[in-house]
Amino acid sequence: MSRERVERMLAGYAAFNRGDLDAGLRGIGDDVRWEVLEVFPEQAPLHGREDVLRFFESWSQAFSEFRAEIEEVIDREDHVIVIMHMAGRAHGSDAEVSTPTFAQIWTFTGEEVTHVRMVPGKEEALAVVGGGP
Repeated sequence: MSRERVERMLAGYAAFNRGDLDAGLRGIGDDVRWEVLEVFPEQAPLHGREDVLRFFESWSQAFSEFRAEIEEVIDREDHVIVIMHMAGRAHGSDAEVSTPTFAQIWTFTGEEVTHVRMVPGKEEALAVVGGGP
């Protein structure tokens, strides 16, 4: 996997953290399949870039501030695994909230992201893509 892919993904997370969701989703295929963790409000897999955009826009309705905090990035051939958690503040609150750490598995076809799957942790992500640490 190219370092450029990882750098592009990190730039996407930075854009997401700035609130620029369109830029954060650049490079994601129009027909992407996005599977979220069961703890998130949207349970069904998301289909298409517009569904994913709506999912993250719904977060801005609940939170005055939210961001992805990346803990580790792992290259695995056609996959990039991002170990992370979400943090932020609910509207009308100064209290910081944070999700438990989870993993996102980004699957590429060429240079386009075609599938994103969230799993509970690093071990699960490595088991999905095959291979150890």
